[in-house]
Amino acid sequence: MTQVPSNGMVSTTKAGWIVYWVTFGLMAASAICFMGITLLKPQKHRKHGYCTALIVSVAGFAYYAMASQGGSTYIHQIHGDNQRQIYWARYVDWVFTTPLLILDLLLMAACPVGTAMWIIGADIFMIVLGLAGGVNTHKFKWGYFAMSCFCEVAINIGLLFVAMRSAVARGGGVAKVYAGLAAYLSILWWGYPIVWGLAEGSNLISSDAEIAAYAGLDIAAKVFFGWMVMATYPIISQQQEREAKEGKGFPSLLEASIDTPLSITQNLNSTPSPMATRNLPTVDPVGTDGATTMV
Repeated sequence: MTQVPSNGMVSTTKAGWIVYWVTFGLMAASAICFMGITLLKPQKHRKHGYCTALIVSVAGFAYYAMASQGGSTYIHQIHGDNQRQIYWARYVDWVFTTPLLILDLLLMAACPVGTAMWIIGADIFMIVLGLAGGVNTHKFKWGYFAMSCFCEVAINIGLLFVAMRSAVARGGGVAKVYAGLAAYLSILWWGYPIVWGLAEGSNLISSDAEIAAYAGLDIAAKVFFGWMVMATYPIISQQQEREAKEGKGFPSLLEASIDTPLSITQNLNSTPSPMATRNLPTVDPVGTDGATTMV
């Protein structure tokens, strides 16, 4: 562990900038690869590819902003009596990318829309509370930290228990894929509050050490996770084809109620849902005058 100086500015040095540029390169290269692989798939099997490519694209923009010496501010620290460079750009990244990571998983589980809403809502609160604590200059920052950790516990319950039931009910190989990826992400994400506690929280590690730790977590949670999702394409596509043949297509999100499973497979041969035809007139084949009429 690197002890920061007791006075002065805790800011990024050359080592930190190098880490930022390397991470940006990995995110950008992954975005190009993910999008290229996705565009080679049939349109109906591109949901996860688009989602995964968008995750690393947003992260790439954030890392470019930080590598080019932007997206940060200096905050007075209650521990050490100095000014620490806080990168708010990474929180902007997380508030977009972590909901997309969760969505990537919940699309596999085909959980109800209502379940997805509260899990993603808890995730957004977790990130915003982390930012609020990071820029707070009083001891109350630890209150934000505690509330953020509570939200993470709620996310773990949602992914590992509530949505898991939907994945098991869906069956097939997708259930095992979801279980593995959900466990991987849930465990990995606990590394973030540990780094936060050592950096933004207690001011115990240098800015460069903070950058390296967060970059490692982001690479594992976005790049490695993305490649694992892309590797499961044969399993997911086979499951979708089987469900389509069995008539288990789900409606689109615009037609979904709060308890409707998230859209995974669109069965074009199924009967249109009442929501899809609610404003269309009905047709009486033979009217009173012998002609076709609309009622």
